[in-house]
Amino acid sequence: MTPKTVLEVQGSVAYGDGTLRLGTWKLVEGETMLLTGAPPEPVVRAFLGLDPHAEISVLGARVGSREARSVLGIAFAGFVPMPSLKVLEHLALAVRIGPPRLGKVPSFRAVLEEVGLLPLANEPAGRLDANGRFQLSLAIMLVRLLPVWVVVTPPGFVPSPSVVERLKQARVVGVGIVMHSDAESLQLLAHQTRRLGTKTAQD
Repeated sequence: MTPKTVLEVQGSVAYGDGTLRLGTWKLVEGETMLLTGAPPEPVVRAFLGLDPHAEISVLGARVGSREARSVLGIAFAGFVPMPSLKVLEHLALAVRIGPPRLGKVPSFRAVLEEVGLLPLANEPAGRLDANGRFQLSLAIMLVRLLPVWVVVTPPGFVPSPSVVERLKQARVVGVGIVMHSDAESLQLLAHQTRRLGTKTAQD
């Protein structure tokens, strides 16, 4: 049986004085793509649907739409949590809003321990720094188990072996994963690598 296409990408995204060319490519279920050659910010903007020149669809839905948000999980340092809601409560809320699509809900505390946030489980999320916000977005992505994941790690982030194992397990059940990371343990998971090209206004 031919694997189902879960992600289609083409177009570009604004980057400094020019553009970042995304190229034209697809991702099928259970496949992992590593993106290189660009800083994380424009990559995140593209997958959040914040640039009209980035034509990205997830299971047929344009990124940024309600339909796409129901099937796409994104982990990134710019994630903005609800300040007064506790870290642990974010995971419970995420599962209630969008139940997992590909598997059983894992233990919230186990996932928080794996991403490094268990000591802050009962703290308001507004107290988290950029790394903590990334860790929270990663935990939310891991418990929701949506069909497509985008993981954009902060520079120097090193995932725990348990997080790497969860990513491997997600691929087995069909999750398509896009990564932008300098973590070697994540880079080794990639089936494909795509270097994004830049074009300045003068080119």
